[in-house]
Parts: sequence; structure tokens; C-alpha cells
Amino acid sequence: MYGWRAQVGFIVPANNTVIEPELYHVVPEGVSFHFTKLMFGRPSTDGKNQDADGEAVAVLQRAGVDAIMYACMATSLVDATQWERETAARTGIPAGTAANALKEALRAIGASSVALVCHYTPDRLPLVKDSFRADGFNVASVETANVADARQVNRVSTEEVYRMARKADRPEVDAVCLLATDLRSFPILQQLEEDLGKPVVSSNQTILWKALQLASVKVSIPGYGSLLSGAASEKAAAGRRRR
Repeated sequence: MYGWRAQVGFIVPANNTVIEPELYHVVPEGVSFHFTKLMFGRPSTDGKNQDADGEAVAVLQRAGVDAIMYACMATSLVDATQWERETAARTGIPAGTAANALKEALRAIGASSVALVCHYTPDRLPLVKDSFRADGFNVASVETANVADARQVNRVSTEEVYRMARKADRPEVDAVCLLATDLRSFPILQQLEEDLGKPVVSSNQTILWKALQLASVKVSIPGYGSLLSGAASEKAAAGRRRR
């Protein structure tokens, strides 16, 4: 049986061609991933199955998955917690969103001041910054590739993402965040962390981290940042004990 340990469902925007191959690189033994796509992204909170995300949830519920992740960062910056609660209540399946997963990961590693790296156009940056600030994070800096066409985001090279992250970093920053599920990050996460000397988290990395939590799968995944290896949370816990 595939997914004898856990079966995880992901709701993904139709334009996204990055999250599936990235997650397939690191799928733990005994875990299976199941993706369904939306023609447009916006988590609905009215609970109606005729809504696009409602239909996607119903598809994954029918598959019998153990956890559901809404895997779009930009459209989960607003009303994420409400969507998670209503989806879990309607289906009986634990649910998470990209935005909340990343913020929960930041709390788990003890980060409060962050640098953001993304592809969003300048008009969307206030929403992004306001969402993080509303949840108690200081946004020290933002660097963006400024890509308006969603179909072109996957063409932003990992080399460019790396350089933007180096530029965004500040001495007071606790962690650097690579935002967007269609922005490639897995090939550079480990190297970027080592070069910056601090945690680096990405949308797809934190979605995986949260999905495994929701599915009650405890596993260390080395080579893709200290969050997945467990080193970052252990270091944060040690710091809290010393205080």
C-alpha cells in the first residue's frame, strides 16, 4: 500500500509546476503525496463545495488523506486560520495553509525579525508585510524578483533567489524567508543557511514540515535546511531553556 504511514493531500494553483517535484525529492518512506489543482487560488471560508477550493477539499476527502494543505502562499495570507478551522470541521481532516505553516515554523525556530524574498510585484508587497506584522513578526527587509506573470515564476533561477536572499539579510534578522510555492528553493536551502549562518525557510519547505506534523509523521530530513533536519527547533529550545 502506498502511503501506509500517511497520505497527504495538497491543493495547488494550476500554474504551479514547482511544489510537486520539490516535495517528491524528499518524500519520507511510507508517506504518499496527492495533489489537486485549482484554476485560481483563493481559500474560501463559506464552506460551499461548489467553490473551487471546496471542490478540491472534497476530492482529497474522498481519497481518504490524513492531512490537507492549501499550498498557495499569496492567497493564504488572509483568512488562513479560518479556512483551516472550517475545513477541518467540515471534513474531520487536519488542515493547514502555506502562510500559517511558514509563520508557525518561524515561531518554532524562535525567529521574530525576518527578511522576505519573493517574486511579488510592488503593489502586493504591503499585503505581504502587513500579514507578517499582524502575526507579530518584524519585517526587516524585502527583496523581490518582481514577476507579474505567474507562469514565469518557476523560471526565476535558484541563483537569483540565492543572491536576493544574501541581499535581504541583515544582522538583526533571525531568519530569511523564501516566499511562494512556485519559487524554487530546495536546491539552495542548505547552502544558503550555511553561508548566512542562520535559518532559512521557504514556502514549500514549511508546507512539508507542517504537513508531516498534521499527519503525525516524525522524521528528520537532512540536506534541506535546519527546519526539516530538526536542528533549528532544537537550537531554539536550548535557547529558551538557557533563558
